[in-house]
Amino acid sequence: MAPDDSIGPYAIAVETTDLDEARAVCGEQLYPRTLRLIEPSRGLAARFAFLHMGMLTLADVRYGAEIAGGTRDLGSYHVNLPLAGRFAARQGRRAITGDAGRAGVYRPVGATTLVRASADCHLLALKIDCPALETQLAALLGADVRGPIRLDGCLDPRRNPGRLCADLIRLLGDEIHNPTGLAYQPIMAAPLQESLMTALLYAVGHQYQDALRSTESRAGPRQVTRAIDAVQDFPERPHTATGLAELAGVSVRSLRGEFHRRVGRGPMAYLRDVRMARVHAELTAADPARTTVAAVARRWGFARMGVFTAYYLARYHTTPAQTLLDGSVGGGL
Repeated sequence: MAPDDSIGPYAIAVETTDLDEARAVCGEQLYPRTLRLIEPSRGLAARFAFLHMGMLTLADVRYGAEIAGGTRDLGSYHVNLPLAGRFAARQGRRAITGDAGRAGVYRPVGATTLVRASADCHLLALKIDCPALETQLAALLGADVRGPIRLDGCLDPRRNPGRLCADLIRLLGDEIHNPTGLAYQPIMAAPLQESLMTALLYAVGHQYQDALRSTESRAGPRQVTRAIDAVQDFPERPHTATGLAELAGVSVRSLRGEFHRRVGRGPMAYLRDVRMARVHAELTAADPARTTVAAVARRWGFARMGVFTAYYLARYHTTPAQTLLDGSVGGGL
């Protein structure tokens, strides 16, 4: 039995050569499905890893054999991003293919057939519950979203905004087996998931695309002050752009525009700067015999130490390790 989602993100890994077990694992972790070997004599060498994050699930999938199969309605939005090999599928009347230059995108409704996945096919499969993506789109638009989002069947991972979406999917894939990584840190998990859904909505065509790209409306200064105060007063909370927009009573687009006008950067960049200032203050006051740079950085949501150190150096003109050692003082916000 899978752990309760309330305990936070968790991972499951399975290796099997048994077709029935592979079918059962995929059914439990993603969707009930049929599965067959195109060349039964070749045998199966499946390797699966699943990262469950509440309303998002990421699967690292390798069958090690040519396979085919199918499902009924998925009931979720879904992206298959190949890291190697290729696949060909259909959802209803739509042909969906994936290879090094193309990721396949699926809608919640429509029987899905996997025509063929190559023996070397290695893909990251992203499942997004319908309420999560539709709520995110509504927050970006500042308007209700009615009915399923009719996503196009292709995402281009080579060009932005598709590249950003693919990079975030790969980042989550790298995190599956890293319990100290971003996906497992409460302060970063929700913003990371929100960024991924936003990137997908900008990267793939759908019936709301024109409205999504339209000129931003302007929010009132008093409304956005509530969001700025929340970031300054409670930077330890797992803020997201959507949550701050709800607090201010405006759309995400309006919030971003007003943040840029007020503080010169978007809400998440401003939150990063506030947290960086807290890191700096803690390192300045800390005893190097009792703490480490990595521990302080992770507590404030900076899990990628190379990126964190480079940003810290650019801002404070010293390294975080040096700050911890001698308490050197840098600038504020």
